[in-house]
Amino acid sequence: MPIEAILLFLVADMMFCLTPGPATLVTVSHALPQGPAGGMRGALGPIVGVNVGNFIWYGLTAFGLIALIQAVPTAYSVLRWVGVVYLAWMGLRMFRGSGSALATLKGQRASFGKGFLNGLAVHMSNPKALLFYTAFIPPFIDPNGNILLQFAILAGLTVITETTGLTFYASLASRARRLGKADQTQERFQKIAAAVLMGAALILAWWNLNDGAMQSAFNLPQDTIV
Repeated sequence: MPIEAILLFLVADMMFCLTPGPATLVTVSHALPQGPAGGMRGALGPIVGVNVGNFIWYGLTAFGLIALIQAVPTAYSVLRWVGVVYLAWMGLRMFRGSGSALATLKGQRASFGKGFLNGLAVHMSNPKALLFYTAFIPPFIDPNGNILLQFAILAGLTVITETTGLTFYASLASRARRLGKADQTQERFQKIAAAVLMGAALILAWWNLNDGAMQSAFNLPQDTIV
């Protein structure tokens, strides 16, 4: 797996993880209470639950992609282009939209077990998760390499990015007075994240054009691609 692909994945995934979503909101809600039930200790359960959910999604995606590559290689090539479009679309959506208001959340006291189950349930039941994994992951996978090893590398990187993003917002939530400030900076950050994701889409498109993905996807002869 090229180091360029690893670095690009790390940057793009970090942008997703630092943009608040359902996993962020449930983590923040567990970090808000005062005392030992809240703060980073309260957020630990949801963070672990979300990461376990990531591993489950990675496993499901990995074996699905292996079967797809073996059965219909052309379909996988098309899926790589779907991933490029998905990144560009998410970047445009972030640029135009506004994030969730963190300051409106209310804290809930919960044990590690309950927080874990909440994080896992939210992550696994998110209807956008399937689209994310089936569209975001394929462009970074080399079908000629060790696919399981590549998925293991990406899953390990996601633990880093997911934990970093959730820990960042949990630390803000443990100081609830700063959530309003976080909302103020969130919109500016989303513009930066949008630009990074659209840039990543352009890089992946260039990679696809140079390794013949377009030709295999649409059965075009090499000399028809300028």
